[in-house]
Amino acid sequence: MTAFSRTPALLFLLAFAAGLASPAQAQSAVAEGRKLTFDRGKGNCLTCHVIKGGDLPGTIGPELKDLKAKYPDRNELVAIIFDETKRNPQTMMPPFGRNRILTDQEISAIVDFLQTL
Repeated sequence: MTAFSRTPALLFLLAFAAGLASPAQAQSAVAEGRKLTFDRGKGNCLTCHVIKGGDLPGTIGPELKDLKAKYPDRNELVAIIFDETKRNPQTMMPPFGRNRILTDQEISAIVDFLQTL
């Protein structure tokens, strides 16, 4: 077998392996997002929102459920968490991204989790 004839098989194996890694990475991002969402010192979402599985939630903000249906474009939810004051200047929600409370990666993980609710 020549190196050229092995190329399609190698490409197939690489594509297959990449497909296997993707669900594991998604689960990891969801788990990290859940952790940040429930963390009273970082995301602190429970201070204002009822979230299934969370203890002692607040009621200032809306209950966080069915968010994938409400925000099918995940970028809209990212923008809300990053800086809701752009959309709603009267909001009480902190601009987590603009104020560097959360990184872009943390906001993305939180959105991954919220879309599972």
